[in-house]
Amino acid sequence: MKITIHLFFLLLTFSSFSQNSEKEGKSEINFYGEQFSISEESVELTKGQILSSCPNKGCWVKVTSGSEELFVTFKDYSFFVPKNGIAGKDIIIKGSIEADTISVAQLKHYASDAGKTKEEISKIKNPQITKSVVADGVAIIN
Repeated sequence: MKITIHLFFLLLTFSSFSQNSEKEGKSEINFYGEQFSISEESVELTKGQILSSCPNKGCWVKVTSGSEELFVTFKDYSFFVPKNGIAGKDIIIKGSIEADTISVAQLKHYASDAGKTKEEISKIKNPQITKSVVADGVAIIN
């Protein structure tokens, strides 16, 4: 009888350790700026993968979405994302994509933020037409 009871408790202990964690398979999502529903169907939501972010303040990110590369800034500089450790992570952006012309001065500023050398910065001579987003909020999926 004692052996049966000990075996029962031993099996109970092992079965409790073998339970799957509820967190398993779920991703942690960090919101920056305005929170939003990821499930909402909206032309304002864009999904992509982070290529890089501003290493000084986290005030912009470069994102690839499908075959497009987007430059994302944050509305009124009201929020920032982490400066490092987010490259390669998935991102959901709330904001409208627009064609934008980035001035030479702004390109030089972004290059300086990205740690480019003075020589590299001096080679910037022409404005650049790009697709950009001024985001109301972003969600980074860890």
